[in-house]
Amino acid sequence: IILVSLYAILVVRLISIGMPEEIQHKLPLSKELILFFYLILFNLNVEGSLFFDRYLNKKLPWVFYQKKRLFIQLLAINFWTLITFGLPLIVLYFINDKSFIYPTAPVIVFISSILLLIAFIGVSVTINFFKQWKQSLLEVEYYKQEKLKADYRALQNQVNPHFLFNSLNVLTSLIGENPNQAEKFTTKLSKVYRYVLEQRNKDIVPIEEELKFAKTYMELLGMRFEDAVQFNIPDSISNHELKIVPLSLQLLLENAVKHNVVSNSKPLTVNIYEDNYYLIIENNINPKAA
Repeated sequence: IILVSLYAILVVRLISIGMPEEIQHKLPLSKELILFFYLILFNLNVEGSLFFDRYLNKKLPWVFYQKKRLFIQLLAINFWTLITFGLPLIVLYFINDKSFIYPTAPVIVFISSILLLIAFIGVSVTINFFKQWKQSLLEVEYYKQEKLKADYRALQNQVNPHFLFNSLNVLTSLIGENPNQAEKFTTKLSKVYRYVLEQRNKDIVPIEEELKFAKTYMELLGMRFEDAVQFNIPDSISNHELKIVPLSLQLLLENAVKHNVVSNSKPLTVNIYEDNYYLIIENNINPKAA
């Protein structure tokens, strides 16, 4: 309100430039009263336009209705300006014996000030537009991340029972063939599932924890496939602060087993290593027959 009032006073000073003293005395109202109404009209115009802008933010957001919003916004600003300034000028015209006493130059300045007022409102609307646009982009990104999390957790729910089913089958066969190996297998399986349960509600975990889990998981696969599985996984990496999505390595390792032949004649070799700030997971390819 203070900013708009200062601007309105500046316009009044510009209008008074070049206005002869005798002309000013012929005004139907005192200069103080005219200034008072003038400030009210300026503030009424700006506040009304900004109020309508906030209303349109709810009804016609910029993100979804750019062309329609722009048309209605401009129409509303111009219509409101005609009401707040056009109607008072018409009233002044009739109460002053149907005559405008202002000289040509101040009238031009006055009309220019109206255009500058519309520009002032346009700047405010533009700033609001970019704020809303930025907020919408943040919201879109937020919902993308939430969808990724939901998809990831759904994938977890699918993979974990499948892995457990295969592990129990291996354990069943080991109990009869090699009880000692079955005991070791059970111990490692419990470590794997303890980790799964501990991390199931987390979004990220330290990479070194995930590497430790990946090594335990590969040892479990090694007991299942014996010499048909070979792996090389580091205990740590150069940056200890880096984090990763939990169980993401397990998904990659599980896919490597799922889509390749794993046998003594065609062993599966998995290497995990750090290269130029990236964690590389690679394996040889022995595709299964279709």
